[in-house]
Amino acid sequence: MEYEVTVGEKTFTVRFSERDGQLYVTSPRGTFPVKIDTPLRAKIQRVQVNGGPVAFGFHRDKEEDRVVLDGVNYEVAVREAEHAKFTALSARQGVATRFEVKAPMPGMVVSVRVKVGEVVKKNQTLLFLHAMKLENDIRSPRAGKVLDIKVKDGNALEKGALMIVLGPEGV
Repeated sequence: MEYEVTVGEKTFTVRFSERDGQLYVTSPRGTFPVKIDTPLRAKIQRVQVNGGPVAFGFHRDKEEDRVVLDGVNYEVAVREAEHAKFTALSARQGVATRFEVKAPMPGMVVSVRVKVGEVVKKNQTLLFLHAMKLENDIRSPRAGKVLDIKVKDGNALEKGALMIVLGPEGV
């Protein structure tokens, strides 16, 4: 999983990967092993990064994303790298009115949060995908109307699997 993280004026990439059953995080500071000490649904996560303890929390709502890292509160923008690419493509002139939201990584659908016919806003949660020991918030890359939902809770998906089809809001 790869994320684009913006803090203030700086944007950088954070990647999570798994090797031999061990979770690793790669950031501009390097690649480090991660051991999760608390349940993933806990408001504050306690993890071991490169052997040292780190406490963090992540809060996302419609107005802002916030990260609390060892007691320091940061306003951030976090987007999946694939989502950032989709958003850039959908902003181009002449892009087709129909847009397919595909799985950015292999995983299992935890819950679908929209229904066919529902009008969604840009960055609205469409579904949650469990992958690499994390629950990933899959958001709409643009505003539109849900034309079709190709997945349901519990489905196992491969990277690139079609999940949701969006159309223009007025369809």
